[in-house]
Amino acid sequence: MKNVILRSLVVPLASRAGTALATYLMAKGLDGSLADQFANGVLAVVLVGCDLITGKALSLVGLDKQEGA
Repeated sequence: MKNVILRSLVVPLASRAGTALATYLMAKGLDGSLADQFANGVLAVVLVGCDLITGKALSLVGLDKQEGA
């Protein structure tokens, strides 16, 4: 039952949350400085996510170990 609820309700809602937020922001309208702050925040989150994903991938492969002197 738990898997049915997750597959039929939670996953579709979570996958469309970004679209819903974007639609709300577009309808509300943003001034220039707020739009710049929002874009900078999104870029920062994406870059931190890339850093975390790369670190995890390197640790899985075994390339994260540095040879010290």
